[in-house]
Amino acid sequence: MSIASSAKSIDDNLKNVVDEIEAQSSSLSVFAARQFRYSLRQTLVEVNIKEPRQFNVLEEFIIRAAIEFQPPPTEDELASILGLDSVFIKTTTATLRSLQTLSATSPIAVTPEGRSFYEKGSVPQPPYPVQLNAISDPLDNKITFQSESLNDTVSNLPDLADFINLDNLITDISSLPLEQIQTGIQDSGLALHLPEEGKIVADFKVVASTQKIWKKISIFVIFDAIEDKFSIQIRNGKQILESASNLLELLYTEGKISLEALCKLSTETINLEREAILNQENPEIEATLEKIRPKTLKSTTKTSVEISSNPAKGESKTL
Repeated sequence: MSIASSAKSIDDNLKNVVDEIEAQSSSLSVFAARQFRYSLRQTLVEVNIKEPRQFNVLEEFIIRAAIEFQPPPTEDELASILGLDSVFIKTTTATLRSLQTLSATSPIAVTPEGRSFYEKGSVPQPPYPVQLNAISDPLDNKITFQSESLNDTVSNLPDLADFINLDNLITDISSLPLEQIQTGIQDSGLALHLPEEGKIVADFKVVASTQKIWKKISIFVIFDAIEDKFSIQIRNGKQILESASNLLELLYTEGKISLEALCKLSTETINLEREAILNQENPEIEATLEKIRPKTLKSTTKTSVEISSNPAKGESKTL
């Protein structure tokens, strides 16, 4: 159901989307369709990745010898058995000790961690750093991670923060627990935290100050004449942003959003147009109400019967 164009606040480049929304049902009227900008927060973080690698042949032989030989051999004895220069053996045992696979004693002794690694056939490598961009979206209420940084775009659109307080929805990345960072990286589709493969994000740190990145969205204020209620819908192009729309719906219900400010319409105009729509004859609305009335009447009748068939508490009966 269309309302008078003078009572609408529709951005020119959103008129086609408005037509599509109102074409879904004659009970729907778009009071406002406006574009806004709001700010994401982009923070450069560095994560340290730990992952195992397969033992090489010499490493595997040294660990096996330390487990099976009695008494355990020294490095020089192993070099003699293999016919190698002891320098090769000592270099390899030093690497294994740095990975907590061998104890720092002689003869060679395997640590409990080393036994576990040997059974798995792999040894952990020293952690290596990877830099990622953490993107905090206050409307989507989540943090995503990506390798490439977002490009800021200059926009003259009105700032959504002038209508809604978004500051309390911004997450401080440095204050997050490691588990949330790990989950966020997994949810972002990055193959950096794969515990089932032994690859984990061991720790993280913020390495650069947070940047403000502007993003464009469209907000639609829609009136449903059947339900006699307003709803707020946020879109990115034609894609409906469900979580962002739900957030604004909640803020509107809690009285934290001014419908008049979003619509750029006075309270009087909104009320007059709402009344005009409700008073306007509409076959679809009438048909819906006709379906509801019998159910309501049946429910009311059933309740009356139940009340009449159950005397008031304390009322005497004549036999």
